[in-house]
Amino acid sequence: MAASEELKILKRIEELLEALARNALRDALNSALADKEHRFLYEHTGRMPVTELARKTGFSTGSISRTWQAWEEAGLLIKDGKQYKKVL
Repeated sequence: MAASEELKILKRIEELLEALARNALRDALNSALADKEHRFLYEHTGRMPVTELARKTGFSTGSISRTWQAWEEAGLLIKDGKQYKKVL
């Protein structure tokens, strides 16, 4: 099998897994992202320092940390070292 064909298969597998994950996490995501501040926080997790996220959302850094921990427990985030990253 050629390398380009293998890459196409891997890409398709990735797309299918993402679709399954979205379906499984849909209710948790909708609940967690019910307001614009939480949606902003989720969308910018891993891309912006926590102090800037706190300033832009109005949440304290402690509140953000607790939210991230809850989202990790719900399967919405993965802890990568000291940072969180989105599953999707």
